[in-house]
Amino acid sequence: MSGVSTLLSGLDPQQVQAVTTTAAPLAIVAAAGSGKTTVLTRRIAHRIAEGTASAQHVLALTFTRDAAGELRRRLRRLDIREPVEAGTFHAVALRLLRDRAFARNTPAPQLAGDRLRLVRECITQLKLPADANSAMADLDWARARLITPDRYEGACRIERRRSGVPASRFAELADAYERLKHRRGVVDFDDLLHGVLQALRTDPLWAEGIRWRYRHFFVDEAQDLNPLQHAVLEALRDGRPDLCLVGDPRQAIYGWNGADPSTLAEVEQRYPGVTVVRLGANYRCSPQVVRAATAVLEAAGQHDDAQSQQPSAAPVVVHQFADETAEAEAVARRVRDFMHHRSGSEIAVLARTNEQLTVLQKALTAFGIDTERTAGRSPLDVALAQAHRCTNRDQLAAWVDGVSLDGDEIARRVADEADRFLTSGEPGTFRLWLEARTPFDDLDPDDRREAVSLLTFHGAKGREWWAVVVCGAEDGLVPHAGASSTAQMAEEARLFYVAITRAAQHLVVTHAAVRNGKPSAPSRWLAAVSSSGDVDEVVVPPPRPVRAADPLVPYRAWRTAVARASGQPDAAVCTDRVLSSLLAHPPASPAELAQRLGITETAAARLRPLPQPA
Repeated sequence: MSGVSTLLSGLDPQQVQAVTTTAAPLAIVAAAGSGKTTVLTRRIAHRIAEGTASAQHVLALTFTRDAAGELRRRLRRLDIREPVEAGTFHAVALRLLRDRAFARNTPAPQLAGDRLRLVRECITQLKLPADANSAMADLDWARARLITPDRYEGACRIERRRSGVPASRFAELADAYERLKHRRGVVDFDDLLHGVLQALRTDPLWAEGIRWRYRHFFVDEAQDLNPLQHAVLEALRDGRPDLCLVGDPRQAIYGWNGADPSTLAEVEQRYPGVTVVRLGANYRCSPQVVRAATAVLEAAGQHDDAQSQQPSAAPVVVHQFADETAEAEAVARRVRDFMHHRSGSEIAVLARTNEQLTVLQKALTAFGIDTERTAGRSPLDVALAQAHRCTNRDQLAAWVDGVSLDGDEIARRVADEADRFLTSGEPGTFRLWLEARTPFDDLDPDDRREAVSLLTFHGAKGREWWAVVVCGAEDGLVPHAGASSTAQMAEEARLFYVAITRAAQHLVVTHAAVRNGKPSAPSRWLAAVSSSGDVDEVVVPPPRPVRAADPLVPYRAWRTAVARASGQPDAAVCTDRVLSSLLAHPPASPAELAQRLGITETAAARLRPLPQPA
């Protein structure tokens, strides 16, 4: 076990306090770049080293598999001899329900392999005017916020949510979806959480065992807790004070998905007597980047007291372009310049929507720049993606055979695990097998590609790069046009803050005067960025208005052709004034054309047809 002094090595006074305080419950409010994960893992290790927590009774919860894997890797590096349970809410719930089913000799829950297909079936059955993705988002939002179907329509009105399905018919969809899952014998992720919650409330003996097992609770990214997850956490905790919440209300950007940032933003009201330790030192971003990010929050009526601990770096660049095409080409040039100094993997281009990314990717590709539109495509990610594309066990077996003969070391490692899954005979998918066992946590993420990351603001959360270009800082995108309520607007400002604070040394913010053919105003928060301090603002004047095409051009071409055919000059055919009259009032017949040109009807009939008016 690492010595206590080693666990505190390199920490600043606030970090030391967060690691060592005996307060419970505890909330650690950690600014972007403040070493949040380091503090969380060292606190767990410190408590185990001090004997105030036992590794076998620790439960560390987070929100993504990648984050959970990183927690486990860091804890192993701290030489904790016994394994610590760290996982997503859903993965932990799945393990608990499977263990319970095994003990009761009942079938274990089987996760639906393709929820979108199930939802699509329900939409088709009910003839709902909605697409499957938006309908699934509605189901998830309601379940996450513990909103029953009969309350959904009213909840949408109160929260000014735009429902993907007609709100008045949501109850029909929810009922059809539940019945279809029941017929297929499958559950979804939220069913796992509801299942654990129900079991804790109705099975006292099982609940007692689980609460004996889990005694020390640590929640990473606590600002992203939704009411359902919070209810599960509180049912597990059962009023005991040994709770540590870690996160940052300034990075709460998932309200659209049901998250409730008030858990951490109002932690002193939620948990009376809680001790709050604030980590305000930003060790990632330059002072210029931190000032720009702080200015956005302050302009939106939110507070940020983070201070950069890095030396001064390049000014923030704010650049206006004529339109999205000019923006994309200039971004590609800027990225190419950055790549003269750093590898592509240290550079990111971020945008609010996937539609913007498509335009940007095309421009970057035209400049010969390799891009990656998923977060962190390591060799392990690539191998797993290949395995998950196998739609049945025969395909997976064939993939395993191929990789075993001709695959790199990491791909063979995945193939070995897939082979264990196939020979086990366990029902379900390989993905679920991995979810329950997490066999690759000892592998560090290793992005060997030189690709530039091309991500949405949401997709960039939790990442960092040496240089970042934030594109499309315009009203309608930043904030998004879909944000209408006060809470939604506040979240949009936090999302812009998150995008900005992904940059360590170089930050470029771009916007266009015209997007999709329509005038576009700069983001309401961009002026705050420009006035935040060390900023270079480059405004490219819009292109000169292009005069409308002369409608007589095709008529003059017609006149020239007629003149050449008859061996005479253009003026001998007719004047521009006559051409204008032909354009304004096209002749109804060759006879009328002959009359207006002053030629015979026979000659007029031989002329080529007049151009069609635009």
